[in-house]
Amino acid sequence: MVWETPYFSYAVRELPKGCGLCVRGEKLVLFTTGKCPRDCFYCPLSPWRREDVVYANERPVKSVDDVIEEVMIQEAKGAGVTGGDPLARLDRTVQYIRALKEAFGEDFHVHLYTTGALATKKNLEKLYDAGLDEIRFHPDLFNPNSKLFKVEIENIKNAFDFDWDIGGEIPSVPGQFERMKWYAEFLDSLGAKFLNVNELEFSETNLRNLLDRGYRPISDESSAIKGSLELGLKLLEWGEENTSLSYHLCTAKLKDAVQLRNRLRRMARSVAKPYMEITEDGTLRFGIAEYDDLDELYEFLVSEAEVPEEWLHVNKEKGRIEMPEEVALELAEAIEGDVRFFIVEEYPTFDRIEVERIPLP
Repeated sequence: MVWETPYFSYAVRELPKGCGLCVRGEKLVLFTTGKCPRDCFYCPLSPWRREDVVYANERPVKSVDDVIEEVMIQEAKGAGVTGGDPLARLDRTVQYIRALKEAFGEDFHVHLYTTGALATKKNLEKLYDAGLDEIRFHPDLFNPNSKLFKVEIENIKNAFDFDWDIGGEIPSVPGQFERMKWYAEFLDSLGAKFLNVNELEFSETNLRNLLDRGYRPISDESSAIKGSLELGLKLLEWGEENTSLSYHLCTAKLKDAVQLRNRLRRMARSVAKPYMEITEDGTLRFGIAEYDDLDELYEFLVSEAEVPEEWLHVNKEKGRIEMPEEVALELAEAIEGDVRFFIVEEYPTFDRIEVERIPLP
């Protein structure tokens, strides 16, 4: 039967191990390149992510040490290797997988997404030898007449020469039920373990392509595409009766309300300073003071306002002094002049995106 998970997603049989860790926020997202042999009309990647760049979660990566540090901050139990197509920079991808296994042990679970276009037997052997646990194929399913699709389908067969978990990962594209069924039957015939189906979403990058093809959002408040979730559920119901695969329908709500929040909470525990409050959503909430001369303001707060030094942190990079929310509230009432006080909430991620700023009178 199709069952609803505690994470606002739907499944048939058991979740792939990579998914089980991911929904709990325990998977590092390792983006090894934006390069890809394909240009899918629904690709959500931003223009700067389509370059040959590397990220560990939101952190730009310059070395393996950056990846290791991000794993430790997140307290991750595994990594999902993605792109682009990670096989477009195979040696780099292999290097990172091997480094993660060496640093965190064989139980550190690594799965990888690929188009299959570059999944030759030689390339797959390198991934397997590096310690890859699970591989997910996303062929050009909705362009079946392309030469690349035929290569991908043949290459997927190569993966079954190795002892790892094999599955598929595709978007639920309204109007493409027959193609999705075909892929499920193909995977099942080879002995694959699972097929993951993602609710299709709008992004700034794919918006025009999707609108031009007649796709529409389910509401003004959602990026999910109308009919995608229903089609995914239809596939799961069909798949339960006609294949032996496990299925997981990953919803837009899961990604936003569960997976991201769980990952933020884990990261917040590692990076929060004593004056920061960790919110229910995993953001960091605290007070700040802004002034033209931070050194002068710091001296005033310590000497004149008698604020304990351990309650204050001078952040010159962001041009502010950080402090507990309660201290900012008291100071905002007591101090007049050009000092500006705010309560802010930030993600605990490398880029520290500010999600809210409340000015204090």
